Amino acid sequence: MNEATTVTLPHGQNLRCDTCQGEIFESRQWKLQTTGMTFMGLDWANRDATCFVCTTCQRIHWFHL
Repeated sequence: MNEATTVTLPHGQNLRCDTCQGEIFESRQWKLQTTGMTFMGLDWANRDATCFVCTTCQRIHWFHL
C-alpha cells in the first residue's frame, strides 16, 4: 500500500472523490481480468489498472494508464 497523498491528473487539476469530494488517496495496482484470458489460464497477461482509493469514504477510482 502506498502513502496517502493528493493525485494530480494529466490536465493539472487534483483528483476529487465523486462521492465525498475528498482529495487524499492511496494508490494501488489491480489486474483487469477478462473471461477469455481466465478461461485459458492466462490471467497474468491481462493489463493493469491504476486505482486511487479515497481515504475518507474508500471509493475506488479506476484509471487505465
